[in-house]
Amino acid sequence: MRSSMRLAVLTVGLLSLFAVASTAASAVTWHNSGDTAFTATAGAPSFSSTGTSLSCTSATLSGTAPATTVGLLYTMSATGSYNGCSIAGTSMSVECSYKFTGTAQHGNTTTGSTDVTCGFYSFNSKLCHVAGARPSTYVSPSGSGIGVLTLSTSNLIISNGSSGTCLLGDNDVIEFAPQIYGVTSGTGGPRLTRTA
Repeated sequence: MRSSMRLAVLTVGLLSLFAVASTAASAVTWHNSGDTAFTATAGAPSFSSTGTSLSCTSATLSGTAPATTVGLLYTMSATGSYNGCSIAGTSMSVECSYKFTGTAQHGNTTTGSTDVTCGFYSFNSKLCHVAGARPSTYVSPSGSGIGVLTLSTSNLIISNGSSGTCLLGDNDVIEFAPQIYGVTSGTGGPRLTRTA
């Protein structure tokens, strides 16, 4: 092989290595310097559909947040329950799973959305099912403050559950009022920083 050809091959190889190194160096990484497990509470939530509504006295959730995530998205998962719920005098319990996905960060505020799946139960029978996404923000604690997860108002579809007829309607739109969860455990919650 001629020396000029060898030089060209070597040059292309070095440029490829620099490109890989540059990509690795600029990879987006999310860092959580706070709690990786947390609990949070919210005030009285409410849900309303055509002609009826469900009110509760409070809401709680238990979540986990990874210490490090490499990639454009950061995910926190949680399970939650709504307490003291009733509709037209009938007691119900509401259990939900949440998956918050952060897509951008400005200061200590991470914006994204939360995938929500909920079951509405009466006497251990699942009467209603809800699933969808809610626009959300998570504000990392500052100093000795607490982290705050806000689920914005959203309209989702509610349908009959696996064990009966949903009192809020079948294939009806249900409005979730905004919910603001404040962290109540550990050092105030996850403290997120996005680096590139």
